[in-house]
Amino acid sequence: MGEPFDAIGFKVTDEASYQALAEEAHQRGTVSLSRRSAGVLHGCCWSLGSGLEVWTVLYESPEGLFYADCRPGFRSKHVFSFYPWEVVEYEQDGEAVARGRTTDSGIEMLFELQNITEVSIQDLRAQTIVAAVSGLAYKASISSRPGDSVFTPLTLKHPKKKHAENDYAIRGRIVSWRVLKNQHTTSDLIWIDVDLGQFALELLVNRSDLKGELKSGGWLSAEVWLQGHILNEKDLQLRYEGIDRRMNKADHWIKLRRRN
Repeated sequence: MGEPFDAIGFKVTDEASYQALAEEAHQRGTVSLSRRSAGVLHGCCWSLGSGLEVWTVLYESPEGLFYADCRPGFRSKHVFSFYPWEVVEYEQDGEAVARGRTTDSGIEMLFELQNITEVSIQDLRAQTIVAAVSGLAYKASISSRPGDSVFTPLTLKHPKKKHAENDYAIRGRIVSWRVLKNQHTTSDLIWIDVDLGQFALELLVNRSDLKGELKSGGWLSAEVWLQGHILNEKDLQLRYEGIDRRMNKADHWIKLRRRN
Protein backbone atom coordinates (compact mmCIF):
# COMPACT_ATOMS: atom_id res chain seq x y z
CA MET A 1 0.00 0.00 0.00
CA GLY A 2 1.75 3.17 -1.22
CA GLU A 3 1.28 6.78 -0.25
CA PRO A 4 -2.15 7.93 -1.42
CA PHE A 5 -1.31 10.33 -4.23
CA ASP A 6 -4.69 9.32 -5.71
CA ALA A 7 -6.42 11.14 -2.84
CA ILE A 8 -5.14 14.49 -4.14
CA GLY A 9 -5.64 13.61 -7.80
CA PHE A 10 -2.28 12.30 -9.03
CA LYS A 11 -1.58 8.90 -10.54
CA VAL A 12 1.80 7.70 -9.30
CA THR A 13 2.24 4.15 -10.55
CA ASP A 14 6.00 3.70 -10.87
CA GLU A 15 9.37 5.29 -10.14
CA ALA A 16 9.27 7.37 -13.34
CA SER A 17 5.94 9.03 -12.50
CA TYR A 18 7.09 9.55 -8.90
CA GLN A 19 10.28 11.29 -10.03
CA ALA A 20 8.41 13.38 -12.62
CA LEU A 21 5.97 14.64 -9.98
CA ALA A 22 8.79 15.37 -7.54
CA GLU A 23 10.63 17.39 -10.20
CA GLU A 24 7.52 19.39 -11.11
CA ALA A 25 6.76 20.10 -7.45
CA HIS A 26 10.34 21.23 -6.89
CA GLN A 27 10.11 23.62 -9.85
CA ARG A 28 6.70 25.06 -8.96
CA GLY A 29 6.80 25.02 -5.16
CA THR A 30 7.74 27.41 -2.37
CA VAL A 31 11.08 26.64 -0.77
CA SER A 32 11.79 26.38 2.97
CA LEU A 33 14.93 25.30 4.79
CA SER A 34 15.78 23.87 8.19
CA ARG A 35 19.31 23.26 9.43
CA ARG A 36 20.26 20.25 11.51
CA SER A 37 23.48 19.43 13.33
CA ALA A 38 24.33 16.76 10.77
CA GLY A 39 22.91 18.36 7.63
CA VAL A 40 20.26 20.55 6.03
CA LEU A 41 16.62 19.80 5.14
CA HIS A 42 15.43 21.55 1.96
CA GLY A 43 11.63 21.60 1.79
CA CYS A 44 9.46 22.59 -1.15
CA CYS A 45 5.66 22.86 -1.05
CA TRP A 46 3.68 23.03 -4.29
CA SER A 47 0.26 24.42 -3.40
CA LEU A 48 -2.47 23.43 -5.86
CA GLY A 49 -5.34 25.33 -4.24
CA SER A 50 -8.18 24.10 -2.00
CA GLY A 51 -5.59 22.89 0.52
CA LEU A 52 -4.01 20.37 -1.89
CA GLU A 53 -0.23 20.12 -1.76
CA VAL A 54 2.74 18.14 -3.03
CA TRP A 55 5.79 18.18 -0.78
CA THR A 56 9.38 17.39 -1.64
CA VAL A 57 12.08 17.29 1.03
CA LEU A 58 15.78 16.89 0.28
CA TYR A 59 18.28 16.04 2.98
CA GLU A 60 21.77 17.40 2.32
CA SER A 61 24.49 15.64 4.27
CA PRO A 62 27.79 17.32 5.29
CA GLU A 63 29.43 15.34 2.49
CA GLY A 64 27.09 16.90 -0.07
CA LEU A 65 24.98 13.80 -0.61
CA PHE A 66 21.25 14.25 -1.21
CA TYR A 67 18.35 12.01 -0.17
CA ALA A 68 14.87 12.96 -1.41
CA ASP A 69 11.23 12.31 -0.55
CA CYS A 70 8.02 13.30 -2.34
CA ARG A 71 4.58 12.98 -0.77
CA PRO A 72 0.98 14.21 -1.09
CA GLY A 73 -0.46 16.68 1.39
CA PHE A 74 -3.66 18.45 2.42
CA ARG A 75 -4.04 21.44 4.75
CA SER A 76 -7.21 20.85 6.72
CA LYS A 77 -9.32 23.23 8.81
CA HIS A 78 -9.70 21.07 11.93
CA VAL A 79 -6.93 21.63 14.47
CA PHE A 80 -5.89 19.56 17.48
CA SER A 81 -3.84 20.40 20.56
CA PHE A 82 -1.42 17.69 21.68
CA TYR A 83 0.20 16.99 25.04
CA PRO A 84 2.32 15.02 25.58
CA TRP A 85 3.85 14.84 22.12
CA GLU A 86 7.04 13.96 20.26
CA VAL A 87 8.46 14.49 16.79
CA VAL A 88 10.77 11.88 15.29
CA GLU A 89 12.83 12.85 12.25
CA TYR A 90 14.18 10.45 9.66
CA GLU A 91 16.55 12.99 8.15
CA GLN A 92 18.03 10.86 5.40
CA ASP A 93 14.51 9.88 4.31
CA GLY A 94 13.42 13.54 4.34
CA GLU A 95 10.57 12.61 6.68
CA ALA A 96 9.26 13.29 10.16
CA VAL A 97 6.37 11.85 12.14
CA ALA A 98 4.55 13.41 15.07
CA ARG A 99 2.90 11.43 17.83
CA GLY A 100 0.73 12.97 20.51
CA ARG A 101 -2.33 12.74 22.69
CA THR A 102 -5.15 15.22 22.12
CA THR A 103 -5.71 17.47 25.13
CA ASP A 104 -9.51 17.43 24.91
CA SER A 105 -10.35 13.78 24.14
CA GLY A 106 -7.13 11.94 25.06
CA ILE A 107 -6.92 10.25 21.65
CA GLU A 108 -3.43 9.23 20.51
CA MET A 109 -2.54 10.09 16.93
CA LEU A 110 0.54 9.45 14.84
CA PHE A 111 0.80 11.43 11.63
CA GLU A 112 3.26 12.35 8.90
CA LEU A 113 4.54 15.85 9.68
CA GLN A 114 4.51 17.62 6.33
CA ASN A 115 5.97 21.01 7.20
CA ILE A 116 9.00 20.05 9.27
CA THR A 117 11.07 22.58 7.27
CA GLU A 118 8.58 25.36 8.15
CA VAL A 119 8.64 24.61 11.89
CA SER A 120 11.14 26.54 14.01
CA ILE A 121 13.13 25.18 16.92
CA GLN A 122 11.10 27.50 19.18
CA ASP A 123 7.87 25.87 17.97
CA LEU A 124 9.27 22.47 18.94
CA ARG A 125 10.09 23.69 22.44
CA ALA A 126 6.45 24.41 23.26
CA GLN A 127 4.81 22.30 25.94
CA THR A 128 1.73 21.84 23.76
CA ILE A 129 1.68 21.77 19.97
CA VAL A 130 -1.25 22.62 17.73
CA ALA A 131 -1.57 20.80 14.42
CA ALA A 132 -4.03 20.55 11.55
CA VAL A 133 -4.45 16.81 10.96
CA SER A 134 -6.45 14.98 8.29
CA GLY A 135 -6.54 11.71 6.39
CA LEU A 136 -5.78 10.97 2.75
CA ALA A 137 -7.87 7.94 1.87
CA TYR A 138 -6.60 4.90 0.01
CA LYS A 139 -10.23 3.80 -0.33
CA ALA A 140 -13.59 4.56 1.27
CA SER A 141 -17.15 3.25 1.24
CA ILE A 142 -20.48 4.56 2.49
CA SER A 143 -23.29 2.67 4.20
CA SER A 144 -26.68 3.79 5.51
CA ARG A 145 -26.38 1.44 8.50
CA PRO A 146 -25.10 3.08 11.70
CA GLY A 147 -22.46 1.37 13.80
CA ASP A 148 -19.61 1.92 16.21
CA SER A 149 -17.07 4.63 15.48
CA VAL A 150 -13.56 3.37 14.66
CA PHE A 151 -10.13 5.03 14.77
CA THR A 152 -7.53 2.26 14.83
CA PRO A 153 -4.00 1.92 13.39
CA LEU A 154 -4.00 -0.54 10.50
CA THR A 155 -0.92 -2.17 12.01
CA LEU A 156 -3.18 -3.32 14.87
CA LYS A 157 -6.18 -4.20 12.73
CA HIS A 158 -4.14 -6.19 10.18
CA PRO A 159 -0.89 -7.11 11.98
CA LYS A 160 0.20 -9.59 9.29
CA LYS A 161 0.05 -7.00 6.50
CA LYS A 162 2.59 -4.28 5.84
CA HIS A 163 1.30 -0.80 6.66
CA ALA A 164 2.81 2.58 7.41
CA GLU A 165 2.69 3.48 11.09
CA ASN A 166 0.39 6.41 10.27
CA ASP A 167 -2.14 4.27 8.37
CA TYR A 168 -5.53 4.14 10.12
CA ALA A 169 -8.88 2.43 9.73
CA ILE A 170 -11.71 4.86 10.45
CA ARG A 171 -15.48 4.63 10.61
CA GLY A 172 -17.90 7.40 11.46
CA ARG A 173 -20.92 9.46 10.52
CA ILE A 174 -20.67 11.91 7.64
CA VAL A 175 -21.29 15.45 8.89
CA SER A 176 -20.75 17.25 5.59
CA TRP A 177 -18.99 16.86 2.27
CA ARG A 178 -18.13 18.76 -0.89
CA VAL A 179 -16.51 18.18 -4.26
CA LEU A 180 -13.02 19.54 -4.91
CA LYS A 181 -11.05 19.49 -8.13
CA ASN A 182 -7.33 19.18 -8.66
CA GLN A 183 -6.95 22.02 -11.14
CA HIS A 184 -3.70 20.56 -12.45
CA THR A 185 -5.02 17.09 -13.31
CA THR A 186 -8.80 17.92 -13.35
CA SER A 187 -9.40 14.93 -11.05
CA ASP A 188 -12.59 15.03 -8.96
CA LEU A 189 -11.95 14.70 -5.24
CA ILE A 190 -14.32 14.49 -2.29
CA TRP A 191 -13.68 16.31 0.99
CA ILE A 192 -15.60 14.70 3.87
CA ASP A 193 -15.99 15.76 7.50
CA VAL A 194 -16.48 12.62 9.61
CA ASP A 195 -17.75 12.43 13.19
CA LEU A 196 -15.73 9.71 14.92
CA GLY A 197 -17.48 10.05 18.26
CA GLN A 198 -14.86 11.75 20.44
CA PHE A 199 -13.60 13.99 17.65
CA ALA A 200 -14.15 14.93 14.02
CA LEU A 201 -11.68 14.25 11.22
CA GLU A 202 -11.46 15.61 7.70
CA LEU A 203 -10.49 13.26 4.93
CA LEU A 204 -9.90 13.53 1.23
CA VAL A 205 -10.65 10.76 -1.24
CA ASN A 206 -10.52 10.44 -5.01
CA ARG A 207 -14.05 10.12 -6.40
CA SER A 208 -13.05 6.91 -8.19
CA ASP A 209 -11.95 5.35 -4.86
CA LEU A 210 -15.26 6.05 -3.10
CA LYS A 211 -18.08 3.50 -3.12
CA GLY A 212 -21.66 4.24 -2.14
CA GLU A 213 -24.06 7.18 -2.14
CA LEU A 214 -22.68 10.40 -0.67
CA LYS A 215 -25.06 11.94 1.85
CA SER A 216 -24.85 13.67 5.19
CA GLY A 217 -25.76 11.27 7.97
CA GLY A 218 -24.40 8.24 6.13
CA TRP A 219 -21.65 6.10 7.65
CA LEU A 220 -18.24 6.12 6.06
CA SER A 221 -15.53 3.48 6.39
CA ALA A 222 -12.05 4.23 5.08
CA GLU A 223 -8.38 3.41 5.24
CA VAL A 224 -6.39 6.61 5.45
CA TRP A 225 -2.83 7.92 5.57
CA LEU A 226 -2.80 10.40 8.46
CA GLN A 227 -0.84 13.59 7.85
CA GLY A 228 -0.71 17.10 9.21
CA HIS A 229 1.00 20.43 9.76
CA ILE A 230 2.19 22.01 13.01
CA LEU A 231 0.81 25.53 13.39
CA ASN A 232 2.44 28.43 15.21
CA GLU A 233 0.72 31.50 16.66
CA LYS A 234 0.92 33.38 13.36
CA ASP A 235 -0.67 30.47 11.47
CA LEU A 236 -3.52 30.33 13.98
CA GLN A 237 -4.15 34.07 13.73
CA LEU A 238 -4.31 33.86 9.94
CA ARG A 239 -6.90 31.08 10.25
CA TYR A 240 -9.17 33.08 12.57
CA GLU A 241 -12.17 34.36 10.64
CA GLY A 242 -14.15 35.86 13.53
CA ILE A 243 -17.58 34.95 14.85
CA ASP A 244 -20.17 33.88 12.32
CA ARG A 245 -22.78 36.65 12.66
CA ARG A 246 -25.40 34.43 11.04
CA MET A 247 -25.44 32.29 14.18
CA ASN A 248 -27.76 32.96 17.08
CA LYS A 249 -25.67 34.19 20.05
CA ALA A 250 -27.06 31.47 22.29
CA ASP A 251 -26.06 28.82 19.72
CA HIS A 252 -22.55 30.26 19.57
CA TRP A 253 -22.01 29.92 23.32
CA ILE A 254 -23.52 26.42 23.34
CA LYS A 255 -20.86 25.37 20.81
CA LEU A 256 -18.12 26.82 23.03
CA ARG A 257 -19.39 25.40 26.31
CA ARG A 258 -17.17 22.72 27.77
CA ARG A 259 -18.71 19.26 28.06
CA ASN A 260 -18.07 17.34 31.28
